[in-house]
Amino acid sequence: MLEWILSFLSAQVIPVTVLAAGYYYKNRVPKTMKSGYRTARSMRSRETWVFAHRMLGRVWRPLGWALLTVSFFGMFAVLIINKDALGSAMGVLCAVQAAAMLVTLVPVERALKQNFDENGFPNDAETWEQCREDEENSEEPKE
Repeated sequence: MLEWILSFLSAQVIPVTVLAAGYYYKNRVPKTMKSGYRTARSMRSRETWVFAHRMLGRVWRPLGWALLTVSFFGMFAVLIINKDALGSAMGVLCAVQAAAMLVTLVPVERALKQNFDENGFPNDAETWEQCREDEENSEEPKE
């Protein structure tokens, strides 16, 4: 039973991390490009950096909830159906979680490509204003 409890808690780490990052990126963007959503397209300018993190936050919040639900009920199903398959179930679950995170690259990169040119400048005034607004709202609170 202890093995199942530890496996259950381990299965929730990725979904909780995705969920927390989604909510974090909703309100804040890393000031430097040393950590965060680092792709060639997202690092072209400050505007692409802000836009990519906002988009990632919008994608990761529902993904985090979905992964958390699947992981939660999936682990209980393993407990009820076949405790001996715990290792295999954890492997499959982790693979599904990792694949889901990788799939989120597609909509974020697509949105960057549609809204910014090759030099990282917004394609239209609306995107430019949104980036400026987001950057102003993402300032860290001063102590």
